[in-house]
Amino acid sequence: MAEILGTRGVGVSRSGTSDQDAGATKWEEDLRDTVETSDDLFSQYVQTNDIDFLNEAIIETEKALEACHLGTPGRADMLNDWSAMLLKRFQGLGDINDLEKAARISEEIVRKSTAGSRTRINALGNLGNILLERFERIGDLDDLQKAIKHTEAALAATPGNHPDRAGRYSNLGVMFSARFERIGDLDDLQKAIKHTEAALAATPGDHPNRAAIYNNLGTRFSARFERIGDLDDLQKAIKHTEAALAATPGNHPDRAGRYSNLGNRFSARFERIGDLDDLQKAIKHTEAAITWERCSLRAIKHTEAALASTPGNHPDRAGICNSLGRCFESRYFRTHSPEDFNECLRLYHEAWNCPISPPRDRIRAARRAGLLLCSAGRFHESSSILEDAIHLMPSVNLQLLKRDDQQHILSKLSGLASTAASVALLAGREAYHSLKLLELGRGIIMGFAIDSRSEVSDLQADHRFEFDQYHRLRVEINSPIDETMCTSDETQNQDRTSAVSRRWDAFKEMQAVLTRIRSLPGYGGFLLPPSEEALMNMATTGPIVVFNSTPFRSDAIIVTTTAITSLELPNLHYKETGDRMRKLASFGGSGLKRRQDNQDMKGLLMWLWDAAVGPVFDRLESSGAIPSGGVGETNLERIWWIGVGQLSMAPFHAAGDHSPRSARNTLSRAISTYIPTIKALSYARQKKLHLFDERGASLSPEGCRNAGLLLVPMPETPGATNLPGVHKEVQYIHDSTTKSAIQITVLSNPTPAEILKQVQHHDIVHFACHGVSDFNPSNSHLVLLTPDGTNADKLLARDISSLNTPGAQLAYLSACSSAKNPSTILADEVIHLASAFQLAGFSHTLANLWETEDQASSEVARDFYNSLFQDQGNVDDHYRVSAAFHKAVNKVRDKRPANYLGWAPFVHTGA
Repeated sequence: MAEILGTRGVGVSRSGTSDQDAGATKWEEDLRDTVETSDDLFSQYVQTNDIDFLNEAIIETEKALEACHLGTPGRADMLNDWSAMLLKRFQGLGDINDLEKAARISEEIVRKSTAGSRTRINALGNLGNILLERFERIGDLDDLQKAIKHTEAALAATPGNHPDRAGRYSNLGVMFSARFERIGDLDDLQKAIKHTEAALAATPGDHPNRAAIYNNLGTRFSARFERIGDLDDLQKAIKHTEAALAATPGNHPDRAGRYSNLGNRFSARFERIGDLDDLQKAIKHTEAAITWERCSLRAIKHTEAALASTPGNHPDRAGICNSLGRCFESRYFRTHSPEDFNECLRLYHEAWNCPISPPRDRIRAARRAGLLLCSAGRFHESSSILEDAIHLMPSVNLQLLKRDDQQHILSKLSGLASTAASVALLAGREAYHSLKLLELGRGIIMGFAIDSRSEVSDLQADHRFEFDQYHRLRVEINSPIDETMCTSDETQNQDRTSAVSRRWDAFKEMQAVLTRIRSLPGYGGFLLPPSEEALMNMATTGPIVVFNSTPFRSDAIIVTTTAITSLELPNLHYKETGDRMRKLASFGGSGLKRRQDNQDMKGLLMWLWDAAVGPVFDRLESSGAIPSGGVGETNLERIWWIGVGQLSMAPFHAAGDHSPRSARNTLSRAISTYIPTIKALSYARQKKLHLFDERGASLSPEGCRNAGLLLVPMPETPGATNLPGVHKEVQYIHDSTTKSAIQITVLSNPTPAEILKQVQHHDIVHFACHGVSDFNPSNSHLVLLTPDGTNADKLLARDISSLNTPGAQLAYLSACSSAKNPSTILADEVIHLASAFQLAGFSHTLANLWETEDQASSEVARDFYNSLFQDQGNVDDHYRVSAAFHKAVNKVRDKRPANYLGWAPFVHTGA
């Protein structure tokens, strides 16, 4: 937790009131007395933390200002003091009006004061602190940017030997650290360290603020260690945190947090090096943190507003309990001591039961507790706490963060939903319950975007008052409680205690707001998972099958129109599944390696059939959900596949035995479509496919409306191999659409900017180019051109997904790895190019799981468009797309069935 050392401005010399001559008028004497009274009252507030003294100080300052005219010497300094006092009161009581008033006052002083004057410098410093506080309360990044700008200006104008330089260096350290946490730019963390080191150098050795600066510096080196992994940063973090603890008085309330920080850092070094002595130190210091927190909280005289916050509900408590719990857990796995097991479990439960702690801390605790309980065979208890953790995940406030920050946070929660779903089945819960947990805990980034375009955006449009309340509380509950701006450590505890009380009040108010929203017509299920009936309705055009494999068990959850059932898969072993999926990710290349990879792929597809897909077809056929034994391709049923976790890249559509006349494979049994989540499937089906008229005819302009197709060919790419098959692919598409009314636009020198503009005006987009999957999946991209055409440029998945294209129908990504997410820790977010186009509004996306062959790509495209625009029949347009693609892939498979790497990467996702 960062600690801000503010330069309040109160107590500075006021030239118009402090040097009165002997002939001072009665008015001047009264004004001087009022100002001195205000200063005395504020001093008493600093010494006692009694908010009544601060209220009286503000009243006296307001009296002094009322007595002044605009030209009174020292008036601007009084305004500075007034603004700083209002900020302090906001920190104590949380009234946003105080913060807004303080901002207006300081902004006015900055506008009207002389450049370089002491008054303006103080106003800039105050305004920086105010805007930082508003950023932490509201979450608007623009406030933080302005806070940095104003504080940098104040620092630049502060003389080198001035005592305020240390506080401004320190405040800048906090601001750059906050921006690093929001944006993730390592340069901001470097600046935070630099400014905090400067603050330490500028602070006298006996100054009470040195402890806070040492602590901040330790926190920033620890953050850099977590980001880069340099052990030297961790050593520095330990050194500075030890110095912070040594400089903190024995009865100071901040000792608890500093003990906890030190315990965390010894624990991190133990995990890195394995020295048991570090683990013992971690336990020792974290236990001390718990003890000191209890003592300090009992010793503090709480204000009435903070009485709702008890030690067990302190926002820092979950983090401290987590740290100590991990220490006992580590020791338990070495010693197998029942006492250590019980103690770490108790600590995790205590962390979970702190409702105003940050949701991420509580979820981590629940996860650890759930795993421990499951390992002990206590499945019902494990399922209960894991389910609670899943239900808390929507409370992790990710919407305000950048995509990379969202991914970073969710990577820490990877696998939670999968584990919760498995344990629910172990506990005897029904399949719907398990599926509901998977829906809540996966595809969260995509879900936010879908909600913002539907449920939450509808609330904003229909009930603005309730939306504003919900949004304000969501931001406040999830914003970190930071050390507040002050002139000395003595006032920090009151500010933090008041912030705790506000957090608790916000938590309770949110429950009331959600209850009120769900009472509104049409909002009964606001942010709640879909009902069992709603999920079964999604299977009206074909079953939905979800595969989940964990160390505890492996299952398929099957959704049909009549039931949601689970099928345990005892031969789908978790470890073997992981090994095979990692092997799959390594397939590719040419020559001898490709021949061997094809042989290995044959074995993998047969294993996938025997262990997972085959048993599912047996269940579906025995229940009558699909016809038995495979039928003619014109009558095949559709199936939607969802792979969870390490199965997210599994080729279910290609599973089985592909020898001649074999029906023991998916292609012979059903038309396959992939979908990230059932919520995403619902989103893809929100609009009807409008490429064809109601008769289904497409042989003439009368049978097909004037849909637009954007064709983006890249046969040659700077710095990459040529794709000669692209020329054929373009010609095939023209030939396939000659008898339709499709209007084709060809971009021969496509740039990312032009594509993002053009995509929104076409029903179909077809890319024939290189594709690249990135370990940061939002940076996966199609390779296009720079505006001058001389270099390659990237059309990023993150940019595509930000589009909202209401007229979009079909995206064909004839590019390598366009449906691949190589990040295992973000597997359940299903972020890749195909899902990006789906999120942009395309109901159907055709893509590839891995590298594709140039010739096969052009053949599949040819046969797909031939089938799509030439086949007749009154069929559902969504079915027409999937059936046409199935037919095209099947044709390539039949020509070269042993070339698994050549035909198996082609997949259909969406409606």
